[in-house]
Amino acid sequence: MNETKDVVIIGGGLVGGLTALLLAQAGVQATVLDAAPIQDEAQVLAVANPRVLALSQATMHLLRTVGVWDKLARHMPYTGMHVWNKNGYGEIMFGQASDRFPAAEQWLGSMVEPSILNLAIQQQMVQQVQDYRTQVKVTRLEQDVQGWRIQLADGTQLKAKLVIGADGANSFVREQAMIGLDLLDYRQAAISCAIKTAQPHLHVARQIFLPTGPLAYLPMASLHAAEQGFWQSIVWTLPDDFADEYSALDDEQFKQLLTRESHYMLGEVLEVRSRAQFPLKARSAQLYVKPGLALVGDAAHVIHPLAGQGVNIGCLDAAVLCDVLLHDLQRGVWAHEQTLQRYAHRRKGQNEAMMHSMSAIGWLESSEFSPLIWARNFGLKQVNQSELLKQMFMQQAAGLQALQGTRYAA
Repeated sequence: MNETKDVVIIGGGLVGGLTALLLAQAGVQATVLDAAPIQDEAQVLAVANPRVLALSQATMHLLRTVGVWDKLARHMPYTGMHVWNKNGYGEIMFGQASDRFPAAEQWLGSMVEPSILNLAIQQQMVQQVQDYRTQVKVTRLEQDVQGWRIQLADGTQLKAKLVIGADGANSFVREQAMIGLDLLDYRQAAISCAIKTAQPHLHVARQIFLPTGPLAYLPMASLHAAEQGFWQSIVWTLPDDFADEYSALDDEQFKQLLTRESHYMLGEVLEVRSRAQFPLKARSAQLYVKPGLALVGDAAHVIHPLAGQGVNIGCLDAAVLCDVLLHDLQRGVWAHEQTLQRYAHRRKGQNEAMMHSMSAIGWLESSEFSPLIWARNFGLKQVNQSELLKQMFMQQAAGLQALQGTRYAA
């Protein structure tokens, strides 16, 4: 208790790790308290994770900035995005297909397994963060006049001028700081799994809007060279009762259903691995900051997976928070309340706009009201015919505009 840390980050996943590495790059060493153990590299690399994260250009830029990108053992870039309605004529195609591993300048983004990304983040933190603690459980967090007191399960106590909560959707930091949470239950669930298809993905991410909800086929890397290009990770958003029914099917029945419902978008589904179901709920912390405390990533917000942007807006949180902290540090100020409020002002509005947009699109695309069916088909067709509108959508998805005005601008 004698030493007061400048910053303690609770949570050592992607967003917490990125925050620590961005600070370390500028000479600020955070104490990172991670509940997870050090991962076994051989074990992680030997198993294909059925889920992937769709990393935007902005997130890839930030990972390159801190030296994580070069540590990724595998990933699958995508050069095109194809979105269309099953019951209509509207569709959008961004970018282009590629029948070989594409050059970096063609990438719209890349799909990475969470386990592979977490391994790379952890390896870089071991090298760059001097006080990185794993398998740590925080049991209490209290504010006092000098900052925050942190109690650990092993009896250790820490004091911090700034606590950054990066500990996920069920954030203990948010709870201990008594920050309220706005919750929107979509009454939907997502089924995710890895599938092998008869036709190759050609580095195109695909999403078809079905009457029950969107079905996404996301290119993923294969463990075996002979199967490279034929594996996808799917995210199928469904009403709760449909999700329960489909999850109860055996693999053969599920393959047939998926092949049929996808309109054979990549031919027959040949294999299915590691099916899982999880409920969909949007969450938004009522406050992103309190004196001496900031929330980032899923601790601050969880959005609908429709556009795959959850992980990317969390990384933008990390970049903006580090930028405002380091800007004021140059003036001899650290974690001033106004500094933290600047972070909250820049991120909370943008994140909530994204959350409500995804909710609205999800509702519009699942509606069977005839005028709305016509409107969404017409809208997709108009966007697809306008290069200007397509460029605007692609710029938004890239996320690079959110980094403008920060030290991390690409």
